[in-house]
Amino acid sequence: MYTDAKYPSPRWPGYIKQGRARTVEELLPVARVHTKREYAFPALGQVAKGDRILVMTYTSQDPLVYETVERALREAGAESVEMRTWSDLGVRDPDERWSCADGWREINDRLGPMLSDGIEYKVEATALRGYLERHPEYTAVYAGEAGGNHWRRTTSQRYRGSWLFTTYESLISRCHSFPDAIWNLIDTKLLGQFSRAAGVRITDPQGTDVSWDVTAEEAALWVRTARVPGHMLASTIQGVRRAVPVSGLLPHHERHYPTVNGVVSGTGNHSGYYPHVKVTIERGLVTKVEGGGRYGELWREVVERFSNAEYPGFPYKGWCYFNDCTIGTNPKGIRNLEGLWEYGDRQSNLEERLRAGVIHWGFGAEHWDRAFIDYAREHHLPIMHFPHVHNYLSTYQIKDRDTGEWFKVIDNGWLTVLDDPDVVRAASLFGDPADVLAYDWVPTLPGINHPGDYATDYGNDPVAWIRRDVEGEFANGRAPR
Repeated sequence: MYTDAKYPSPRWPGYIKQGRARTVEELLPVARVHTKREYAFPALGQVAKGDRILVMTYTSQDPLVYETVERALREAGAESVEMRTWSDLGVRDPDERWSCADGWREINDRLGPMLSDGIEYKVEATALRGYLERHPEYTAVYAGEAGGNHWRRTTSQRYRGSWLFTTYESLISRCHSFPDAIWNLIDTKLLGQFSRAAGVRITDPQGTDVSWDVTAEEAALWVRTARVPGHMLASTIQGVRRAVPVSGLLPHHERHYPTVNGVVSGTGNHSGYYPHVKVTIERGLVTKVEGGGRYGELWREVVERFSNAEYPGFPYKGWCYFNDCTIGTNPKGIRNLEGLWEYGDRQSNLEERLRAGVIHWGFGAEHWDRAFIDYAREHHLPIMHFPHVHNYLSTYQIKDRDTGEWFKVIDNGWLTVLDDPDVVRAASLFGDPADVLAYDWVPTLPGINHPGDYATDYGNDPVAWIRRDVEGEFANGRAPR
């Protein structure tokens, strides 16, 4: 066993390989839990009596899982539940599959449609908006696995939430059934920490080291918009931007961005994995992308291509601004095994970012204001951020505005509000807090929380290592079966 106790030992959720149920009746008790939940991405409630529900999913959808959840939705009051795939809407090849071995795809998959067709979010969202306009009979829609606010603003107010239940593993995930009351409380406590900030510094053993200053006004604006359930916006400027229209944004950017400096490094994004990348941020703008294999090459090309872009409300030329630093808050979040190497959606690595303490970084100028979107379309510029980097064992520190002391929001991967007495007390209603709040998954990173050399054993070819890790080969601790 690796003896360096600075970082948590690898953990692997053995329960995902339990013997599988074969019938709807066996799985129905699990699906009923999901239809009662109302908080964060996996929630399917509240189901209204008489709802006519549309579920948008992939051609890789597990039929038993869908049939089970459909039954549970009808039991909860839905009059009808209908499924469509993105292929039915004409925006996907029904046979196409994506793999996390190809993390470089995150650049190409998002950029092309924005430039060629002015797609505001995703081609799927645009297609869904048109479909819903032709089908007013639906009262509720579930679609996508992330970005609920983006789906709602680009499709319809009938959008109710994400559809995460595409695989057997997703249905039985303890992350997706984590109690609403605890998850909500965790996020509320995190907001309280953000409100105290006069400065932020984030480090990670993969090489990340970024910091910025926070004014009292920025902290107040940040907290107003930082709550995205289970996906808390820990980048001050992203919170400010969501609270301020483009017309009033420039003074905030001019004050804040010069304080944002450092390096972000890692090997994962929402689409998968790639060789170790190092991204240098100076005055809030990416100035250098080193390594990263094909992902790094494509990223550098995009930075250079749009180096003279001038966005409304943004202070300098360029597109690749620092955008988001987002914290997952569910202790039961895991890296999915099913679908990791063959899946019906481009973003095949979203699940891991839900785990408490995991940070995902995002880059690119962005605003939801129509003035910004229309300008980007007119000038054939990217409309949203899209390159990401995931970090797993970070330390996120805040400088307290009143005392000047630094305190840890995340400590070597551990989300510290999980130790808050209120959170522990709430968790005790559901079992032993030590079990309820324990991480079910911690990735194995050689040279960091496992013997070996980070660069040669992992960083140069993370996919080869992760193929072994997701099978539980390295885990010292396993979540209960």
